[in-house]
Amino acid sequence: MNLYKELQDKLSEHDPTDVDELILDDLFTNVKEFTKENKQDLEKYNNLIHLSLNGFGLESLNNFPSIPTLQVLELRNNKLSGRDLVKINTLFPELYKLKLGENSDIKLDDLSALKDSSIKKIELESTQVTQEKDYRDKVFEKIQNLEIVDNKTKDGDEVSSTIYDEEEDGEFDEDDEFDEDGEFDEEEGEYDDEDDLDEGDDDEE
Repeated sequence: MNLYKELQDKLSEHDPTDVDELILDDLFTNVKEFTKENKQDLEKYNNLIHLSLNGFGLESLNNFPSIPTLQVLELRNNKLSGRDLVKINTLFPELYKLKLGENSDIKLDDLSALKDSSIKKIELESTQVTQEKDYRDKVFEKIQNLEIVDNKTKDGDEVSSTIYDEEEDGEFDEDDEFDEDGEFDEEEGEYDDEDDLDEGDDDEE
């Protein structure tokens, strides 16, 4: 799979360095792991802030791209295990939010790999972690910088599901990420995978 060519074809011609967000949920399926070529293709997007790969079928983070600017990573509904988490600190040193829900093999002890990460928000729904009694308290103990686990603070207060805290970080709200038509904004470098895509294209590794 030539990932870069596929993205150019499916999301219209673009300069990867102008893109700060790639929402590729379910755009490709049964991609058990990336190839070295896939890694090189994604690393062309070297100004990304938000990368979403929900529903890819990933079983491993082998050959995963290193994107130092990345702040939000979504890996929901894949087949990852805890051994993959150790790579995240190195690949994404500025990571702010991580979504791991519906990776059923991830366990509480696996989160120790993230203990020194910069992650402040984590989502773990439908993993083995959430089967633990008082799991949120235990997750806060595992990851030093965490502020929010599954939309709750250490004190148990509910918070919104926004990607960024606009007041504290001066960043954007996930509800405001796309233009009104949900299309690629050439100036902002954003994509919405729900527009102008061939939903019936079942590209595989």
